[in-house]
Amino acid sequence: MSETNLPINIDLVKNLSPFNDLSDTHVKDILKHATLKSLASGKMLFKRGETSEHCYYLINGAVDLLNENFEITAISSGSSSSNNAALHALDNQQPHQYSAVTTSKSLILIVDKNHMDIVLTWDQAGNYLVTDLSQEDSIERDWMTCLLESNLFSQIPPANIQQLFCTFHQKNAAKGETIVTEGQQGDHFYVLEKGQANVIKQDNSGQQVIASLDTGDFFGEEALVGNTTRNASIVMTTNGSLMYLTKDDFKRLLQEPVQDFITLDELEKLQGASLPVVLVDVRLPSEYKFDKLDGSINIPLNRLRERLSALDSNSTYIVLCDGGRRRELGAYLLTEAGFTTKILNKTTNTTH
Repeated sequence: MSETNLPINIDLVKNLSPFNDLSDTHVKDILKHATLKSLASGKMLFKRGETSEHCYYLINGAVDLLNENFEITAISSGSSSSNNAALHALDNQQPHQYSAVTTSKSLILIVDKNHMDIVLTWDQAGNYLVTDLSQEDSIERDWMTCLLESNLFSQIPPANIQQLFCTFHQKNAAKGETIVTEGQQGDHFYVLEKGQANVIKQDNSGQQVIASLDTGDFFGEEALVGNTTRNASIVMTTNGSLMYLTKDDFKRLLQEPVQDFITLDELEKLQGASLPVVLVDVRLPSEYKFDKLDGSINIPLNRLRERLSALDSNSTYIVLCDGGRRRELGAYLLTEAGFTTKILNKTTNTTH
């Protein structure tokens, strides 16, 4: 075969930059978003002028880099010198200044560039969290890593990362303790730092367990975004601990940074650029039929989660409604699921 995916051993990258400056926990986190490929000679990795979502590392073998004048820079594995190009990502510029072609059978590590940048930013901004680690610190890193891997967290501006983690408060919780109660007003955003919990809803036949939560799972955001009451209760099934943000801190650090408002004029420009754009009205069907916007589709807010799997990840979703709460919650849920999302302001008023 000319191309084969292989398992990744952490020892393969310990001498590579920037892996050699990271803790094993952070290296493993990055490698979860990486692929190791065995490639035959003559395989193109990337072309000059392209913008890539990945970093490419030469683990074993040889690669030629060709510039615009077809001048060749030959790179081979095996050297331990700190200035050896093989210890760094190949032409890690955007767009690429070189084309890269394997010149022998080679092992190439392909890393998600965006996720690596998030981990590096977090590692540098919160370096005090990963020095002289105790067992408790190790637990703390676990819940943080889970947040790093979430679609929502990946869209937070790097400048917010350090402030975000410094703002979390800790709360111990006992087995059987109710953390949030269905029907009550929301006031905190929670991350389960340690332990397990059940999600419980009340229906005509009594209380029903609809999901289980584990370390790193977060909850409580929907009531805060929509400024509504809790839609379920959370009850601890073991002793544990939680990290939480107040409502104001959540909105400032997690909600507002990922909200992108656009006007009708901006929407027309976006559509005129021939980009895949989907207008999503999150109102009830009866409201939608009454005064729908031409070209929009109706996905009521209470049906949005179950429809996520049918949506195209390559499209930009414009969320609209006649008020702020539902559209903002709809946009938040889409963003949390990893979709590119904007919120439509039908007026020129900047008040959201």
